[in-house]
Amino acid sequence: MAKVHVIGHRRQLDDVLTFLHQRQALHLIDVTDDADVRLPPLRADQDQVREIEELRYLKARIDAVLGLVPQPPPPDRGPDATGADDLDVLRAQLEEVGPRLEELVRRRDDLTNELDVLPRYLSSLRGLMPLVPEMTDFTGYDTTALLVDSRSAEVLGELNVSLAGILGANFEVISDHVGPDTIGAVLVFPKGRAAEIRSLLGREQLTQVRLPVRFRGMPFREAISAMERRLTELPGEIEVTDAEIDEVVRPLGYWSACRAHLVDRLDQLDAVAHLGATLHTFVISGWVPESELASLPDDLVREIGPEVVVEQPPVAETDQPPVLMRNPAPARPFQFLVGLLGLPKYGTIDPTRLMALFLPFFFGIMLGDVAYGVLLLVLSYLGHRAVRDRSAVGRDLTIVLMMSAGWATLWGIVYGEFFGDLGHRLWGWEPIWINREEAIEPLLVFALAIGAAHVVLGLVLGGVQAIRARNRHVLSERVAMLVSLIGLFLIVGVAADALPSGVVPPAAAAVAVGLAVLIALGGPMGALLGPLELIGTVGNVLSYLRLAAIGLASVYLARVANELGAAAPLAFGIIVAALFHALNLALGAFSPTIQSLRLHYVEFFDKFHETGGEAFRPFGADDAASDRNVR
Repeated sequence: MAKVHVIGHRRQLDDVLTFLHQRQALHLIDVTDDADVRLPPLRADQDQVREIEELRYLKARIDAVLGLVPQPPPPDRGPDATGADDLDVLRAQLEEVGPRLEELVRRRDDLTNELDVLPRYLSSLRGLMPLVPEMTDFTGYDTTALLVDSRSAEVLGELNVSLAGILGANFEVISDHVGPDTIGAVLVFPKGRAAEIRSLLGREQLTQVRLPVRFRGMPFREAISAMERRLTELPGEIEVTDAEIDEVVRPLGYWSACRAHLVDRLDQLDAVAHLGATLHTFVISGWVPESELASLPDDLVREIGPEVVVEQPPVAETDQPPVLMRNPAPARPFQFLVGLLGLPKYGTIDPTRLMALFLPFFFGIMLGDVAYGVLLLVLSYLGHRAVRDRSAVGRDLTIVLMMSAGWATLWGIVYGEFFGDLGHRLWGWEPIWINREEAIEPLLVFALAIGAAHVVLGLVLGGVQAIRARNRHVLSERVAMLVSLIGLFLIVGVAADALPSGVVPPAAAAVAVGLAVLIALGGPMGALLGPLELIGTVGNVLSYLRLAAIGLASVYLARVANELGAAAPLAFGIIVAALFHALNLALGAFSPTIQSLRLHYVEFFDKFHETGGEAFRPFGADDAASDRNVR
């Protein structure tokens, strides 16, 4: 990253901001945070304040109107979509179209809701119909319907007692089961006593069947007929309303383009507060990638004029340049996983490519089955196609899973596993290297060897980073730890009869020297912290045994699935085996991913990864430009 100051005359400020906004290469520094700029911050004048308020209002109105429709039209930058040059016209259009669209959307929501709820009302009424008496001889009476939970049936008896106290014998309650857990009841009572009945039902907390407003007051049979007719009318009304909404929404692509223009202009106006200025000049301070530094001054002169100057002040030790992660395309999906722990501090090692190399490799060692690998590859590919245009995180994660599934397939060939031992059972498939079920000891040794190599690599990278930062203390720690570990590895080699016994004295001396340095570097608590640090690093290496343990669990579960499937009748056995293999595949996708991440975050990154970096956010871009191949 290079620090730059863009200096020019105040009358050119808008043009310079527009150019930098379109260029999307400058990470702004607030003038109050730049010790090299001793100018006061530029304050927006009254015209700019009014413009900001106007643009924010229009943006909010556009968002509110476009938010009413599920899928706003894409920006239309045709001849009629040149931006928001005439704000009065845009406001008039918003005031005219907004209420109309709100009314149409509200109408459609009401119609859709009616289409959803009417079948439930019909179902309740049809269940109650056998209970409804013929009312031809009861012209002075009214009815109301109740629904009661079967477990609370005794409330109907209490209702009869209460009604008798109010109406004497001048009422009727007809009830029966209308569902497995529901009792329906129809209450017949004099019309003049409706208020008393409503009050009683409210006190008893009984649920009345309340019909929609348009059907209230109708006899039940008439209400059912009216609802059935209404259900046939609703789809047509919804279709007509949709057509009216589409007619209103179709030209709103112009508004989407206007919104983009408003956002760009607001970005430029908001940037004013970060600048320094005098009465006649301005200074814009920021960071640009080294690859942009050479062309930026010439492009500014060509677009704005020779009065605009780009200076490159020296970078002070207190300056914290933003981080722009530079990685090849295959490694970029892993940047998200690195970012979960924190962006690397500027000038330190970016572990993305190392994670892209080791994480799928570790995943494959643990899952290591051809069938599981192929199935997971297909599923992750389908998931990638489903989310790639909707979620950047989902896109990256599915790519990581596809790469991991590929390694699982390759290790499955090495292990000779196809749904566990099913390949061996069916066609005698043999492993290229080891059978994980039988050769457990070599598998554990292999996992420890990988752990030792990975931890040593982390310590080496920590030493390299300490050299870059000229941090002798950290460098001494990393070298001492490496010397101690190498001595311990040699002693383990002698114990395993892989090395001659003559290696023990120099190996023990290496452990002693390394431990002594760690104790000395630990200060007053070094006698305690030095051995603990060495033990912790050895524990880091032992933690890689999970590469073997997780894989063995998957192998044994696959074997159980195959044995259960073989022991049962053919059709049932296939179903049982398929269910167990599906469970194993789900665990095989989840557990190796979590364990691989843990090995990186805890055992590996701890040796060299320094977090605390600030993402490079170029002026004019929506998100951090972490995918650009510059640094």
